[in-house]
Amino acid sequence: MNGYRIVVIVAMLAASTGPVLLAQPAPSAKVKVTQSHLTPICLDAKPTGDKRAWTLATGDHTMAFTMRNQPRSGAAAPSANSPGVASVTFGLEAGHDYEVEVRADPTTFSRRVWQPQQWTPVVRDRTTDRIVSSEPRWTGPECRP
Repeated sequence: MNGYRIVVIVAMLAASTGPVLLAQPAPSAKVKVTQSHLTPICLDAKPTGDKRAWTLATGDHTMAFTMRNQPRSGAAAPSANSPGVASVTFGLEAGHDYEVEVRADPTTFSRRVWQPQQWTPVVRDRTTDRIVSSEPRWTGPECRP
Protein backbone atom coordinates (compact mmCIF):
# COMPACT_ATOMS: atom_id res chain seq x y z
CA MET A 1 0.00 0.00 0.00
CA ASN A 2 2.86 2.44 0.71
CA GLY A 3 4.24 1.89 -2.80
CA TYR A 4 0.87 2.81 -4.27
CA ARG A 5 0.77 6.13 -2.32
CA ILE A 6 4.26 7.09 -3.53
CA VAL A 7 3.30 6.48 -7.16
CA VAL A 8 0.09 8.52 -6.75
CA ILE A 9 1.97 11.42 -5.06
CA VAL A 10 4.66 11.46 -7.77
CA ALA A 11 1.98 11.38 -10.48
CA MET A 12 0.11 14.26 -8.84
CA LEU A 13 3.30 16.34 -8.53
CA ALA A 14 4.21 15.76 -12.18
CA ALA A 15 0.71 16.75 -13.33
CA SER A 16 0.60 19.89 -11.17
CA THR A 17 3.92 21.35 -12.30
CA GLY A 18 3.09 21.09 -16.02
CA PRO A 19 5.71 21.46 -18.72
CA VAL A 20 8.63 23.72 -17.97
CA LEU A 21 8.92 26.40 -20.64
CA LEU A 22 12.38 27.73 -21.24
CA ALA A 23 12.74 31.22 -22.63
CA GLN A 24 13.99 31.01 -26.19
CA PRO A 25 16.26 33.76 -27.47
CA ALA A 26 14.65 36.05 -30.02
CA PRO A 27 15.58 35.19 -33.61
CA SER A 28 18.50 37.37 -34.71
CA ALA A 29 21.01 38.01 -37.49
CA LYS A 30 24.51 39.49 -37.61
CA VAL A 31 25.20 42.66 -39.59
CA LYS A 32 28.61 44.25 -40.15
CA VAL A 33 29.96 47.18 -42.15
CA THR A 34 32.91 45.99 -44.25
CA GLN A 35 34.03 49.01 -46.29
CA SER A 36 36.50 51.08 -44.25
CA HIS A 37 35.33 54.50 -45.51
CA LEU A 38 31.62 53.73 -45.06
CA THR A 39 30.54 55.30 -41.77
CA PRO A 40 27.28 54.23 -40.11
CA ILE A 41 25.39 57.17 -38.58
CA CYS A 42 22.01 55.77 -37.53
CA LEU A 43 20.39 52.40 -36.99
CA ASP A 44 16.60 52.44 -36.65
CA ALA A 45 16.65 56.23 -36.01
CA LYS A 46 19.23 55.97 -33.19
CA PRO A 47 22.89 57.06 -33.39
CA THR A 48 25.32 54.17 -33.92
CA GLY A 49 28.39 55.68 -32.25
CA ASP A 50 31.58 53.93 -33.36
CA LYS A 51 29.97 50.49 -33.79
CA ARG A 52 30.44 48.65 -37.08
CA ALA A 53 28.79 45.32 -36.20
CA TRP A 54 25.47 44.36 -34.59
CA THR A 55 23.31 41.38 -33.75
CA LEU A 56 19.79 42.51 -34.64
CA ALA A 57 16.32 41.06 -34.30
CA THR A 58 14.85 39.65 -37.49
CA GLY A 59 12.55 41.86 -39.51
CA ASP A 60 12.93 45.28 -41.13
CA HIS A 61 15.59 47.83 -40.19
CA THR A 62 16.82 51.18 -41.50
CA MET A 63 20.42 52.42 -41.51
CA ALA A 64 21.92 55.75 -42.57
CA PHE A 65 25.52 56.11 -43.74
CA THR A 66 28.01 58.67 -44.93
CA MET A 67 31.46 58.20 -46.43
CA ARG A 68 34.71 59.38 -44.87
CA ASN A 69 36.60 61.44 -47.45
CA GLN A 70 40.31 60.75 -47.16
CA PRO A 71 42.07 62.04 -50.28
CA ARG A 72 45.44 60.54 -51.06
CA SER A 73 48.39 62.68 -49.99
CA GLY A 74 49.22 65.37 -52.53
CA ALA A 75 45.76 65.22 -54.09
CA ALA A 76 43.24 67.93 -53.38
CA ALA A 77 39.59 67.09 -53.00
CA PRO A 78 37.74 68.19 -56.18
CA SER A 79 35.14 70.06 -54.13
CA ALA A 80 34.30 70.96 -50.57
CA ASN A 81 31.02 69.05 -50.78
CA SER A 82 30.15 66.60 -48.06
CA PRO A 83 29.70 63.03 -49.30
CA GLY A 84 26.04 63.16 -48.26
CA VAL A 85 23.98 60.76 -46.17
CA ALA A 86 22.24 57.72 -47.66
CA SER A 87 19.57 55.75 -45.83
CA VAL A 88 18.55 52.19 -46.78
CA THR A 89 15.99 49.75 -45.43
CA PHE A 90 16.48 45.99 -45.34
CA GLY A 91 14.92 42.84 -43.91
CA LEU A 92 16.82 40.28 -41.84
CA GLU A 93 16.23 36.53 -41.56
CA ALA A 94 17.14 34.48 -38.50
CA GLY A 95 20.58 32.92 -38.52
CA HIS A 96 21.79 34.75 -41.64
CA ASP A 97 24.94 36.90 -41.82
CA TYR A 98 24.82 40.29 -43.53
CA GLU A 99 27.48 42.74 -44.73
CA VAL A 100 27.08 46.39 -45.70
CA GLU A 101 29.14 47.27 -48.77
CA VAL A 102 29.50 50.25 -51.13
CA ARG A 103 28.82 50.49 -54.84
CA ALA A 104 30.57 53.33 -56.70
CA ASP A 105 32.64 54.10 -59.76
CA PRO A 106 35.88 52.09 -59.41
CA THR A 107 38.07 55.21 -59.60
CA THR A 108 36.34 56.62 -56.53
CA PHE A 109 37.86 53.87 -54.38
CA SER A 110 41.39 54.82 -55.40
CA ARG A 111 40.77 58.60 -55.04
CA ARG A 112 39.02 58.13 -51.66
CA VAL A 113 36.85 61.21 -52.26
CA TRP A 114 33.13 60.51 -52.26
CA GLN A 115 30.67 62.86 -53.95
CA PRO A 116 26.99 63.00 -52.94
CA GLN A 117 24.79 60.45 -54.74
CA GLN A 118 27.83 58.93 -56.48
CA TRP A 119 28.05 56.01 -54.03
CA THR A 120 25.45 53.56 -52.77
CA PRO A 121 25.40 51.47 -49.58
CA VAL A 122 24.01 47.97 -50.08
CA VAL A 123 23.20 45.24 -47.56
CA ARG A 124 24.16 41.78 -48.79
CA ASP A 125 22.85 38.55 -47.27
CA ARG A 126 26.07 36.51 -47.17
CA THR A 127 24.12 33.32 -46.49
CA THR A 128 22.18 33.52 -49.77
CA ASP A 129 24.55 35.94 -51.58
CA ARG A 130 21.85 38.44 -52.56
CA ILE A 131 21.28 42.16 -52.04
CA VAL A 132 18.44 42.77 -49.55
CA SER A 133 18.50 46.56 -49.18
CA SER A 134 16.33 49.20 -50.83
CA GLU A 135 17.58 51.94 -53.13
CA PRO A 136 19.13 54.69 -50.97
CA ARG A 137 17.18 57.73 -49.87
CA TRP A 138 19.47 60.77 -49.60
CA THR A 139 18.77 62.53 -46.29
CA GLY A 140 20.23 64.94 -43.77
CA PRO A 141 22.76 63.94 -41.11
CA GLU A 142 20.26 63.71 -38.22
CA CYS A 143 18.74 60.42 -37.08
CA ARG A 144 14.98 60.30 -37.55
CA PRO A 145 12.42 57.60 -38.26
